[in-house]
Amino acid sequence: MRILITILFFLFFWTQAKSQDFKASVAYKYLYSNQWDKAIQTYNFSRPFIVEKQPLLDHGTNFSISYIFNSSKSLKHGIDFSYSYFRSSSDNENLINVLNLHFLDIGYILHYKFNGKINSFYTDFILSATSSGMYRKINGEPFVFDETNAKALGIGGNLSVRMGYYLNLKRMCYVSPFLSLGYSPYFYSPNTEAIINQTKGLTSKNWTSILTSQIGLSFVSIPKNRTGYN
Repeated sequence: MRILITILFFLFFWTQAKSQDFKASVAYKYLYSNQWDKAIQTYNFSRPFIVEKQPLLDHGTNFSISYIFNSSKSLKHGIDFSYSYFRSSSDNENLINVLNLHFLDIGYILHYKFNGKINSFYTDFILSATSSGMYRKINGEPFVFDETNAKALGIGGNLSVRMGYYLNLKRMCYVSPFLSLGYSPYFYSPNTEAIINQTKGLTSKNWTSILTSQIGLSFVSIPKNRTGYN
């Protein structure tokens, strides 16, 4: 963890010096995973006594920061750091069950502006390394397995496409509404079913594919001493 924090701080200060623009984004995020949906549906089916069913882990939020480096006017590249959070909670008599799912992505961006100007449509192609952590609480207490707080960690890759438009707020400051689609063909998370349903290999595999979509808003700052936008 200390090594990861050191790397992130190094990248932050390095990109501040080298970046063409800085972008902070917030978005609604939808997630679809067939294997994880099966595990939650099996949890609901095998517990007919619960009145409020466990919701799927499909609605969440995303926060990201991006740095775009100096390059050509239309085609640039950069790095992207992204955090996503999903929550599923059911409240039944003597049983409040909560699932918390976290994602952390670090990716490479290929940034294309259609007319080479800042006031324009753009497309980002993002290739990311993705990690996840799923945690469960029962009646407000962490779910314990073998005398430790149980968790399901995951790792994989993700390819996403983000499309948006820059709108000028004031000099060197812009806002950008955007849409994005992402796909992870192979995401390895062998203990997810065990966290959700206390079974392993009964309803799902130790990996899953993940499809995501986002709609959100970015706030963009471009340093005055940078060039490349006309």
